[in-house]
Amino acid sequence: IEVVSGRRKIVVLGGGPCGLTAAWELAEKGCEVAVVERESQVGGLCRTVEHRGFRFDLGGHRFISKDRTLIDRVKGLLGDELLVATRRSVIRWRGIDYRYPLSLEEILRKVPLRLGLSCLKDLMDLRIRKRLNEGTDLTLEDWLLGRFGPTLYRTFFEGYTRKLWGRSPRELSADWAGQRIPSLSLGEVFSRWLRLTKGFLRTYASSFYYPEKGIGQIFERMAEVIRARGGLLFLSSAVQEVEVSKGKAKAVHFNCEGREQDLECDLLISTIPLPDLVRSLRSRRTGLEESLEKLSFRGVRFLDLLLERDEVSENTWIYVPDEDLPMTRIQEPKRRSPFNAPPGRTSLILEIPCDPGEEAWEESEEALLHRGVKALSRLGIEVGGQVLGYVSTWAPHAYPIYRLDYRKHQERLIAALSCSENLLSCGRQGLFRYLFMDQAMQMGLLAARWAQGKASKEEVFGVGLEETLIEAQVQEA
Repeated sequence: IEVVSGRRKIVVLGGGPCGLTAAWELAEKGCEVAVVERESQVGGLCRTVEHRGFRFDLGGHRFISKDRTLIDRVKGLLGDELLVATRRSVIRWRGIDYRYPLSLEEILRKVPLRLGLSCLKDLMDLRIRKRLNEGTDLTLEDWLLGRFGPTLYRTFFEGYTRKLWGRSPRELSADWAGQRIPSLSLGEVFSRWLRLTKGFLRTYASSFYYPEKGIGQIFERMAEVIRARGGLLFLSSAVQEVEVSKGKAKAVHFNCEGREQDLECDLLISTIPLPDLVRSLRSRRTGLEESLEKLSFRGVRFLDLLLERDEVSENTWIYVPDEDLPMTRIQEPKRRSPFNAPPGRTSLILEIPCDPGEEAWEESEEALLHRGVKALSRLGIEVGGQVLGYVSTWAPHAYPIYRLDYRKHQERLIAALSCSENLLSCGRQGLFRYLFMDQAMQMGLLAARWAQGKASKEEVFGVGLEETLIEAQVQEA
């Protein structure tokens, strides 16, 4: 790739975990780098919003990784400000908390006898069917039924999935499930009953790293390093067009707070939504209209409540499967860091899946607050009269929706970029892949190596392709 001046001019689109990690690594190596970010602060889905002394992530994040080098790099960035927190997640169903990942022993103790026997029969039937190698996991429903059986599926997963994704599990691919949903093993259950196995499920990390001032502190600190090394950060900047000529990306045209600006580039790393990037390549859209339409994202609105009380519960997450309640998860930020709320106060984050244009997305904060407080009361969480304030945040591209034919459309759009040899699209939005935060950061480090001629695009694309995931434990905890 031709070098225009003494150093390559590298432009990164998107300042989330993947893009900012790439820019951070490049700045540390002395490269000339500029970041174009749509929001007014860095971090993407992992940014932290501060409001009246309270800190709220866009959802609840945690930092764990099997990549020791990545962990050491983040530790070096934050030092003593990187805390170790304990994870405790529950599903609250009909007023009763069930530990997550699900424990069959606990289910059988807490649910009505008939329901418990039905769960046990389902799992025994599944064990027999597994020996016969019956069935394939084409849809998410197939995957869930094949690991939990119809009783647990209907009780805990079917309604939750419809609420989260806005569509039936029958319409979704099972591709991501193995990495995200710890399954029940009947053999493991009996082993634990006989006390041959102790502790958490092997796919479950009971502890994690978390910065004092919210997950966004990692990326705010990266931004400080980028600026200190001479890098540029353009915030509140929306990409308008990527100019391509003779098989290369030549420049990025964007709008920064109402002003049109241009950045020439020798290399371009993009982490903005894959369909948006393809749309910005004006001449590359021919014949791709269906794929651009089909690759869509599920949005989330977060209602953040400032509370005049010391704590709500000991849980990191509370999952809410009831379809008639607006939220899918409830989080208490001080369970991650005591610095997320002032002394003697706490807060809650209500995650409400919805898309731009839907009622919950457009609803006034006052109306959403009324619905949220009412829903909390139904779950046994009374906050009436304790709300000191509230604020909303929105994430329109939170989750890539894995429709049954998503892979065909994903491959078409990625192929449309291959004609630009100096352009790399990566990250959760950039590859339309449901990556964890640490996987996105690993991908960012590899993208930086690609920009330096030390890694291939195939190596970048290879991150996060495991069909199952064994979560890394924090050794210090």
